[in-house]
Amino acid sequence: MNDEEAEASVIAEYEARIAALERKVGQLTMDLDLAKKTPRMSTAGGSERSFVISGPLAAPSDGDAKP
Repeated sequence: MNDEEAEASVIAEYEARIAALERKVGQLTMDLDLAKKTPRMSTAGGSERSFVISGPLAAPSDGDAKP
């Protein structure tokens, strides 16, 4: 390879890398926009209190009944 071919090869590699990075930036930008639009659930570690709500207790079966 002569100097011009080597330089052209390096430039092509740089352009391919730039294109890949531009695609990645675009994807991350879309991800960030989506994250900003999606409502978040509060976390238990913050200043807000969190509670666990469960349904009613299961009824005792016939075998568990006490006389």
